[in-house]
Amino acid sequence: DVFNVIVFGKSAKRHSLDSTQIGQYGNGLKSGAMRISNDFILFTKKDNIGTCLFLSRTFHQEEHISQIMCPMPCFDLTSQKPIENTDNQQLNGTRTYTYDKNKHELEMYLITKYSPFKTIDDLFKQFSLIKSASGTLIILYNLKLSDCGEPELNIKTDPYDILIDSKNRRNLFIDDDNSIPSEYRSLRAYVSILYYEPHMRITIQGRRVITKKLSYTLYKPRQYQFKSTRFKTRSEQEIKKSEKELLSLEERIREADSQVYHIQQQNEMTPSIDERIRLRKLQINAAELKDIANRLRNGLVKKRMEMTTTKTLTFIFGLNIQNRIADGIFVYNCGRLIKMYEKIGQPNKKTLYCRGVIGIVDIPSIVLEPTHNKQSFADEKEYQFLLKNMGEYMRQYWADTGIEHYVKEFWATYGYRDDQLDRPPLNDPETIKRRQVAIPMLIQCDKCLKWRRLPYNGNAKVLTQNQLESWQCSDNTDILNNTCSANEKLEIIPEGELKQQSQGTNSENHTLLRAVLSPARSLGTNKRISNAEISSTTTNINSKVSTRSSIVPSSSKTSQKRSLPPSRSLSTKTKPKKKPKRCNSKQSTESKSKIHNTISDGEIDEYEQESFASVAQQTHDQTSTSIQNSRSNIQQTSLTDYVTSTHHIHLIDDDDNTENIDNTDITSNNLLPPPTIGARLWAMYQGARRTGTVLSVNDKRGIFKMRFDEFPTAEFDYSFSYKSSAWSYIGTPPPSTDPTITSVETIVNELEPLSIIAKKLKALIKFMLPPDWKLTHAQISAMSYDDLSQFDIAAFMQSYREKMTKIVEQHKTDEEHWRTSTQHLQSEATKLFNLCGMSIPMDCSMEDFEEHIERYIAEAIKSS
Repeated sequence: DVFNVIVFGKSAKRHSLDSTQIGQYGNGLKSGAMRISNDFILFTKKDNIGTCLFLSRTFHQEEHISQIMCPMPCFDLTSQKPIENTDNQQLNGTRTYTYDKNKHELEMYLITKYSPFKTIDDLFKQFSLIKSASGTLIILYNLKLSDCGEPELNIKTDPYDILIDSKNRRNLFIDDDNSIPSEYRSLRAYVSILYYEPHMRITIQGRRVITKKLSYTLYKPRQYQFKSTRFKTRSEQEIKKSEKELLSLEERIREADSQVYHIQQQNEMTPSIDERIRLRKLQINAAELKDIANRLRNGLVKKRMEMTTTKTLTFIFGLNIQNRIADGIFVYNCGRLIKMYEKIGQPNKKTLYCRGVIGIVDIPSIVLEPTHNKQSFADEKEYQFLLKNMGEYMRQYWADTGIEHYVKEFWATYGYRDDQLDRPPLNDPETIKRRQVAIPMLIQCDKCLKWRRLPYNGNAKVLTQNQLESWQCSDNTDILNNTCSANEKLEIIPEGELKQQSQGTNSENHTLLRAVLSPARSLGTNKRISNAEISSTTTNINSKVSTRSSIVPSSSKTSQKRSLPPSRSLSTKTKPKKKPKRCNSKQSTESKSKIHNTISDGEIDEYEQESFASVAQQTHDQTSTSIQNSRSNIQQTSLTDYVTSTHHIHLIDDDDNTENIDNTDITSNNLLPPPTIGARLWAMYQGARRTGTVLSVNDKRGIFKMRFDEFPTAEFDYSFSYKSSAWSYIGTPPPSTDPTITSVETIVNELEPLSIIAKKLKALIKFMLPPDWKLTHAQISAMSYDDLSQFDIAAFMQSYREKMTKIVEQHKTDEEHWRTSTQHLQSEATKLFNLCGMSIPMDCSMEDFEEHIERYIAEAIKSS
């Protein structure tokens, strides 16, 4: 069994009937141990037999050995003597160990020389630390040190936990540890959520870990069924692998049948006993190969059918009212955590939209395959497709909860202040009680490992850490679940459904627009629209029709000065390139208090295709105070998204003597040339002016798609029209205007504070800091603005470039060295196997070589 620990890719769980077992793809013993240390030694015992496994990078480096050597001595724990058996003897029912005195002495010499245990007594003391009849003890030493001389894992700060030293975390722009979830810093916290269905005991630093069943620790959980046929990469790989195995197996079957036929022809008349025994073995071998081939064919047919079937995943969402900042997506694979706190579905970090929502999904291996280090997925494209769909379901869950209309009051109930989004909740007794009532405690029995929901009791004392570790079903106050024989009873998570947008939305919007605008369509009656009517109409439209409104710069084309009080300003929209109708002076004289407002059917269709322009207010150009008031009002209304079209602003002047109508055609953005792919632009998005890059252009439709720097994912990409005034080139000055022409200012250039820029520059310098640089992290953090301005960037970059060049060159040299060593090892091993009767081509690839070795090992195990 110890040999299987060190063999890459060996797992008996993967081929068992229960395909949901954890650990079937490994738990990262070798890769994890070599990641944080140079050496590790493993002690395991079973059936009073102790085995030691020694893997040392120090030993290989000092002895200049290119091949991997792992001493594995085996002892009888009663007599403390090495087990002496031969090839014909069995150990634990299988021939897994062969005693060799010289080999055993060499293994013990290496262990006592390169391990912390210098005598045989020290070695057996480690077996005595395993209190149970069977178990495993792993010891890591010669830990790797960081630039500051400390190991990456901190075991001194907390005697019951293993922490990641915050000094070694190179996290740009985040210096506040309170905003980082504890799972990123604490091994105990990470292990508590490591498994989707935790049914085991885990101990760290002598104290048991209180595991969590994550989906049952959320407020208002809801599950959604997601179905898709897109996840095919993993199935295609399995099919290709099975087809390759089947071809190789068929070749072996033909060879076995040929040998049987040859022996039958030679000994057809009077076969001897030995020949008949040999013939019988060959026939049994051929029959076994045919049976394996039939099972492989059936499995291949099943895999081909599974590739075309719809894959169903269960998304679970809930609100984390215990710690709102710890939100995001948790992605499990075969019950093991791969990704946590993936931020999706939240368009802006500074809003309460989808804040505090946690999503959980457990992905089977047939859907997505994890990478070797279990920190990501092999197919990044399909993984991003999964995250995109989870974002849609998260937004649906947010709508299903119904708290979006009173979100501030909801979070305030549980102790959160809306002006401190990244802070923990208040810990006053009242809010703590509300959180406990909302989500009663879920605890695991230390004896039967079943989960029990404890009813809330306001008079009960809070359980201590020791009580949580030793809690059993008999301690439960619920008489129906106070025995370990009682079945595990957990709440059924309600199901939700992703609601698609209605097909009849456009027709409803068309009818609504006609109903709203019908008073303005009369050609025979000129009607004055009051400011209250404008406000009510706009409110009704925005509440029933999902549109986007914006204010765009305008230029007046009037030939005389006009007085425009803000209370009488109205903004409407007509077709692009279509000049609005002007009222002559006679109409203005005859109807001093009326407006001739005509909107055609074509203009209503234009309302369907584009968003409503919001109410614009503009004052007389000769009164500076009125202009400032008008601009402040316009900036307040520009918080909504800009539309991708050209607007006309109708300005109404109300005077005691005359009435003038000013129709201003906004064509300022028509002067900008259409953008090209890769162009850098400013654009209005989510109520703010943001920078981005053009991804694609469509000259036929006159639109282009843009990706913003703050939201570098596909779900936030946005399309703009060539004629829209919501975008502009970076560095392009605003178009010049005539001082006699009134314009509406909507965009305010807000410079980033100097302190934020300095903070980012310091973080960047600390991230790229060479090991032998004259300044430390603390000195860089204390630098003033003058120190930063005098910082020698050229020398710093030169030093960084030299260090990176050395690292890359060393990496290439090591890679070439190991590639040559591996090829040499493969060649020598192939020769050795061929001499032993195992047919392996000399020019086969490493993958084929590994498959041959695994096949021969499987045959040897079966034959034994």
